[in-house]
Amino acid sequence: MSARPEIPPEDAVTVHVNGREFQVRKGAMIIEVADAAGISVPRFCYHKKLPVAANCRMCMIEVENVPKPLPACATPVADGMKVFTHSDLARAAQKAVMEFLLINHPLDCPICDQGGECELQDLALEYGRDVSRFAEKKRVVKDKYIGSLIATDMTRCIHCTRCIRMLQEVAGKMELGATGRGENMEIGTYIEHSLESELSGNVIDVCPVGALTSRPFRFKARAWELNQHASVAPHDSVGSNIFVHTRRGEVLRVVPRENEEINEVWLSDRDRFSYEGLYSEDRLASPMI
Repeated sequence: MSARPEIPPEDAVTVHVNGREFQVRKGAMIIEVADAAGISVPRFCYHKKLPVAANCRMCMIEVENVPKPLPACATPVADGMKVFTHSDLARAAQKAVMEFLLINHPLDCPICDQGGECELQDLALEYGRDVSRFAEKKRVVKDKYIGSLIATDMTRCIHCTRCIRMLQEVAGKMELGATGRGENMEIGTYIEHSLESELSGNVIDVCPVGALTSRPFRFKARAWELNQHASVAPHDSVGSNIFVHTRRGEVLRVVPRENEEINEVWLSDRDRFSYEGLYSEDRLASPMI
């Protein structure tokens, strides 16, 4: 018996993706169908837990009888629709978007904390050109101070707005926003102040580039140096599922472990950053009686 709930006939439509036929829920987006089928579609702004923004345009795909490529994250399925995610038209659109994204991106992968677990780095390898055709000066954005937990390198920002949507929709606080337009657009707090949300650390996870990284973990280790241990957060009664990352027996980072029934993909700042107390000089080692 399948664990996936059956789709009622009146809510089901038939779509074809890369020649394969699927019965899917009416109103689902093409990117959801592709993800469920294990078909790779590149994306930056799309996140399965956040509302659709469709502003990075990286997930462009071809739909039969439509003259131009469409964003898979914002295009609902229709009965009989034929979708091609790796056709010449789709690949050309995806590579063009990647070239635009890299126009202003700094060449600092060797010193970026996101190196080794960066979505932009991974997709640039597959969809990027070997030599840039852009010769003009790159834009530079002044870093924002948003607190002692999150380090910012806003020149790397690709304006996916995941951090804005996460704080607004999940944390319930409109603390980050965008000012300006085009290449002058900047993500920040408008009036400089620290993030107050107890879920602010999740912007580190949703950021697809190295614009928002963990300040306590900064320059401590590379992703491939760490060992990962599944655990449960001990700081409250929620029991959030976590991964503890260690190197040579020392805890260097804590990140969320996906569990749809408890914490989904999120983690509170208390659970994420309190590992620093393990090695604090004033940590209690015995009961004070």
